[in-house]
Amino acid sequence: MRRRVFVRGRGAITPLGDSWPASRDALAEGRSAVGPVKHFDVEGYPSQVAAGVSFPLEEAEDRRLALARRAADEAWAEAKENAAPSRIGVFVGAESGRATYETIFALSRAAGGGACFDHARFGEDARGLATSVHAAAVSPAAVASALAARIGAEGPVETISLACASGAAAIVSATRAIRLGLCDVALAGGVGADVDPFMLVGFGLLGALSARGVSCPFDVRRDGFVVGEGAAFVVLSASPGDEPRAEIRGAMRTLDAHHLTAPDPTGDGAERAMRGAIEDAGHVKIGYVQAHGTSTQLNDAVEAAAIRRVLGDALPDVHVGSVKGAVGHWIAGAGAIGFLCALEAVEEGLCLPTAGLTEPDPACVLPHVVGAALRKPVEAALVNAFAFGGANASLVVSRCA
Repeated sequence: MRRRVFVRGRGAITPLGDSWPASRDALAEGRSAVGPVKHFDVEGYPSQVAAGVSFPLEEAEDRRLALARRAADEAWAEAKENAAPSRIGVFVGAESGRATYETIFALSRAAGGGACFDHARFGEDARGLATSVHAAAVSPAAVASALAARIGAEGPVETISLACASGAAAIVSATRAIRLGLCDVALAGGVGADVDPFMLVGFGLLGALSARGVSCPFDVRRDGFVVGEGAAFVVLSASPGDEPRAEIRGAMRTLDAHHLTAPDPTGDGAERAMRGAIEDAGHVKIGYVQAHGTSTQLNDAVEAAAIRRVLGDALPDVHVGSVKGAVGHWIAGAGAIGFLCALEAVEEGLCLPTAGLTEPDPACVLPHVVGAALRKPVEAALVNAFAFGGANASLVVSRCA
């Protein structure tokens, strides 16, 4: 008999709030944090907006660490766990960090700045930049290791780097680890810190960013996503605690095996992830879906069609939202903040809306939550996270029976 997995704590820092309650309240009002990028020059960039975090942060070697610590501390404090260190695991969705762009430009100049690498010059000129590139700023594993040390976790520690599915995939891995008895408690979630010149340029060249500077998932006017940043974490446990409120019932990961950046237009991988998570959950009634909803033309249409197929006749009783309209796309952290939104639906009956959505695309017909949050009892909620490379992760969270 597999062990149950209960949610004991949650925490987040988003462009809308420096805690999960503050963020949740702003999300419920339908507010958006998307605005002009002001901390570096974006003249000539394909997109000049983002959803950045402006709250003061603890000093850290890397922005991912600063964001992750803030959210993880909040989740850990709420959980009040006292498991043995060897029975605590940490599972983090994160991608490689980067040195500051000033340092990278300086390193490029030190290398000669041309088509050929000037090793002698680089060795001399780059020596003074050595301390500017901390190991924590370039290692994908740094965040998980740092958080484990912070809470005294000595159990399994994993970094999941699956682009936009990373955060949700980390929660899937944590759920499975507790079920299998590999740990009793797990800190799990994701972090994205991608509001920088390289991400704006890179995604811009791919044609993935909104030229209008608006994140409006499932809207007929959508033309791409907006880069955002933030962190979201939960504490999961095999113990329900004194007042169990929610548990993870279903978890599934799949792969499209189709294309490096484009989703399978049939939606097969996404559909298998959702069906797998619902089957894993057993007999639950889905009342809310926190969609991946990136605000790109193909992704939104493919996901909407897959949701309609999976939920079928049950769809009229379901409501759908996407947090990316409000806080942008966090890449590695996207699935984790989506999970907190789904958790809010089952714990508080608060179905958060899709900010920016005013005119649903006929190709994306779903029971959208538009404007402000909708209140209703929700037995179970489905969370989706789909990524470049075709990685898919879906989770089902429910009220405790």
